[in-house]
Amino acid sequence: MTPILDIAVATVRFEALEALADVSLTVDEGAIVGLVGPNGAGKTTLLDAVSGFVPLAAGTVTLGGVDVTRAPAHRRARLGLGRTFQALELFDDLTVDENLLVAGAQPGGPSDLRLPTALAHGDRKDLALGRALAARPRVVLLDEPAAGLDPAGRAALVKRCRALAASGVAVVIADHDLDLVLGLCDSVTVLDFGRVLAAGPPATVRADPAVVTAYLGAPTPAAGPNDAAALPPMPVPPVPMLPPGEPGEVLLDVRGLVAGYGGVPVLHGLDLCVREGEVVALLGPNGAGKTTTLRALSGVVPVAGGSVETLGRPAASTPPHRLARRGLASIPQDRGVLGGLTVAENLRLASPGRDAVARALHFVPALEALLTRRAGRLSGGEQQLLAVARALVRRPKLLFVDELSMGLAPRAARDALDALRALAAERRAGILLAEQHPRLALQLADRAVVLSRGRVVHHGPAADLVRRPEILEAAYLGRASSSG
Repeated sequence: MTPILDIAVATVRFEALEALADVSLTVDEGAIVGLVGPNGAGKTTLLDAVSGFVPLAAGTVTLGGVDVTRAPAHRRARLGLGRTFQALELFDDLTVDENLLVAGAQPGGPSDLRLPTALAHGDRKDLALGRALAARPRVVLLDEPAAGLDPAGRAALVKRCRALAASGVAVVIADHDLDLVLGLCDSVTVLDFGRVLAAGPPATVRADPAVVTAYLGAPTPAAGPNDAAALPPMPVPPVPMLPPGEPGEVLLDVRGLVAGYGGVPVLHGLDLCVREGEVVALLGPNGAGKTTTLRALSGVVPVAGGSVETLGRPAASTPPHRLARRGLASIPQDRGVLGGLTVAENLRLASPGRDAVARALHFVPALEALLTRRAGRLSGGEQQLLAVARALVRRPKLLFVDELSMGLAPRAARDALDALRALAAERRAGILLAEQHPRLALQLADRAVVLSRGRVVHHGPAADLVRRPEILEAAYLGRASSSG
């Protein structure tokens, strides 16, 4: 086959951050190539670099034999490059027809005078793809094309990609849906921290121990690719904080939760509960709905269906600030620290009182040496520890934590785990922990809920997942599971 797109040792830097490092990828005519990796791996950055929206610090991009490394985006499009975006980027003030015409479609086809805002999510996805194909590209880059699609929409997407490949158009698809990517693509490249972690046929990539490590967050010894024992034994979680037979008060009761964005459901009938003194891990691959769950439970994302009772009150009729006063706290992904204030000032603002700093250091002693430093000058890991301390110093009854390990070195992650465990033990607080790396969360959790595409696919004691790693492999890597 003839290469249509060649990316050679591509490197992208955003100031001091190296977002891509020496990434190489060749795409042949009529091939379907998958691009996967954990959150923040660099997938969209690579597509942006190929499209001309992000400059390369080093490396080259060749399209149809032409070096386009320094070419603007519109020249690459004229040479045969099409692109969709995660956020769709439709012209909502133009009709469907006009969206296609402005992208190069020939007039005279079926007329559609609706505005894109009147379309259902799946139809908006179709329009985005149609616009990318309007100028008849030789290679098309698809960024999260399956996000939010129902099974019928996913099946239609697969059919379209195969039809494009059969016509000679190369397809590069970056998506969190590993089942779709591994089942559709001729080859798959896995990125992690901006570097190529693995590349090859789907079956080879799926069985690669380094890929399992990237998605599940623990070292993997060499073993048979289909052997569940390929995953090392995980530490058995601590004994639950409450004695057996003495369940604590229910602090969070979620039944049939439906929520999403722009009228598109991300969560479909989610059930879970958190009792006092216990830690519940919310697990699942990127795009499964973990952050959306926490945002919906915090009142940031509107609830479209089901019921949520928080700290004994219906969340729908209780303003978020009242829930906060009753004992609800959260640690968001973006940490939420105030960069212009010192660490000590952040802590005092979170919980006014003379003992605020002392209480924070009780939970997170590593902050003692940083008290006079401005939060904006802390490293990402130090800011994460400050975010943990800010939440804990308020003595919450119920705590939501989104991606505890983000930016933390192993020792710092251990400190954060110890702080949460101390909160649950000493104050009988309930903790709902959404975490990308399941083995880390299972060291802390009493129970676990595993999500896939916005639905619960497993729930039960955390120790069950420790003993049965194939359940996590099924959720994260699309392997067949015997969990039933």
